[in-house]
Parts: sequence; structure tokens; C-alpha cells
Amino acid sequence: MKYALKRILMLVLTMVIVSFLTFLAFELISGDPAEAKLGTEATPERLAALRHEMGLDRPFPVRYVSWLAGFVSGDLGTSYNYDMPVWELIAPKLEVTLCLCLLSFVLITAVSIPLAIWSYRWTGTAFDAVRTAFNQLCMAVPPFFTGILMSYFFGIVMRLFIPGDFPDLRTDFGEAVTHLFFAAICLGIPRAAMTVRMMRSTVIGEMQKAYVRTAISRGNDRRGVLTRHVLKNSLTSAVTFLGQTMAELIGGSVVVEQVFGIPGLGRLLVYSISNRDYPVVETLVVILAFWVVLAGTLADLINQRIDPRLRLGGAV
Repeated sequence: MKYALKRILMLVLTMVIVSFLTFLAFELISGDPAEAKLGTEATPERLAALRHEMGLDRPFPVRYVSWLAGFVSGDLGTSYNYDMPVWELIAPKLEVTLCLCLLSFVLITAVSIPLAIWSYRWTGTAFDAVRTAFNQLCMAVPPFFTGILMSYFFGIVMRLFIPGDFPDLRTDFGEAVTHLFFAAICLGIPRAAMTVRMMRSTVIGEMQKAYVRTAISRGNDRRGVLTRHVLKNSLTSAVTFLGQTMAELIGGSVVVEQVFGIPGLGRLLVYSISNRDYPVVETLVVILAFWVVLAGTLADLINQRIDPRLRLGGAV
């Protein structure tokens, strides 16, 4: 319990630091959001009035504390470009991105762990060389290139979905998931390949340890030792790596969303940065950072429950 509480407090502290650094970064970046919004219609009087309306004429500490208090209470401010509450703008796009990332994570987990165990049994054979080469290829090919190929073949040729025409997730859930499925595959291929390599190396390392040799010398079946002992001892490494994978998916989704025309956080983030829509960008950066920190925290908490040694260390 102490360990979990400590991890949660660290998460909160990390998010406060991230929010402050994000707010500070946009304070130091050159450019005036009021001027960018007015464009050619900017005059000194109109700029001064708009800056006052946006709250940009207040001191930095006051603006940060006000923004942080609003963030905690659920008031994320108003978008400079869309003139609507930031949360109303972000919420539907957040749903799409989370569905994409979670679907990709499920595919990675369901495919990579069984494949890693199966490929271990072929270690040292000719098939293993083919598997290694294919695994390296999957890690090397960027998701945007795979996305272009999938959009053309499954979208244009086979017409399983319409590239660039993403259906509403709430009203047409089935079509939306079909669209997201192919994007999730592109997002997950390189990470699944890395998971297979990591899990296979971990299993090989565990199989070479003394307790495995002792168990086999006592007449235990090799497959039984692998299933009952080796996989359990490899589970903490797998959880940690999958936690890192979950954290990376939110960043990788930005590129994939652009390729498939998915209206997620990635497209909104790129547009908001280019138009200096700071309330939107600041909120998105904090959300993305929270996803990354949360993934690592959940992995640590799960490992702490799995491994008694970690549980003992967390209690100290």
C-alpha cells in the first residue's frame, strides 16, 4: 500500500512539473497568439484588447496558477482558434486516439507473447534465421509506410474502409473500429516485433539458469518447466516492456492518424501548434505526458504484485 501511494504521489508531482515546464516553454517561444489570430487585421489597439481578453497581459505566475487551478477543476480554458471550450474540442478526439492505442496494445499483447514463446522452440534452426530476418524487417519499416500500403490495398483496392473518411465513433462504432483496426496494425507491427525479440531473449536467459537445469535433471518436462516457471519469472520483464510500449503508442499514433485521416489528438496537436493555440497545445501535452507516466506507474504496480521481492522492497 505504501508503494502504491508513493507511486501515485510521484505521478502527481511529475504531472505538476510537466505542466509547469510546458507552460514555461510556450512563454519563452517567440510569437504572439493574439497577433496570429488577428492576422492582417492587427492594430495596436485591437492587439491590446485581445491580449487582455485572452489574459495574456497578466504576469506569468498568475496565468500559470490560474490555468493549473482550472485544469484541476475541469475548466481547461477556451481555444484561441475555435472559440470553444478546450475540453469540448478535445474529448471526441481523445476517444478516437485512446481507442486506437488500446486496440493496438491488445493486438501487440495477443500476438507478440505467444509468438515469442513459439519462436523460442525453433532456436538454432533454419526457420529461426528466417524469423530473425522478418522480425528485423518489421522493426525497421516505419508505421507511416505500412499505413500507406494498407490504405491503398485494403482501402482503395479491397474497399474495406474509405481512407480519409472516418465515421463517427459513437454513431457508427463498427465501421469506426474497422477503420481503426488497420491503423492499429500499422502502429503495432514494429512494437510487436520488439516485444517478440525482448520476450524471446528473456526466455532464453531464464532457460539457461541453474533452477531450470536442476528441474530438468530431476525429470521434469522441458515444456512444463517453461510454462510453470520460466514464463512466470519472465512476466515482470514483459510487463515493464509492455508498459513502455503502451507509453510509446500515444506518440506513434500522431503519424498513423495523419496517414489514415483519423481525427484524433495527433491532427489536432499539429494544427494547434502551427496556429499557436496555446490552451489546446498545453492541455494536449499534459494529457500525452499523463498517458506516458500512467503506463509506467501501472507497469510498476503490476510488477509489485507479481514479484514478492518487489513487494518486500516497496514496503521498506
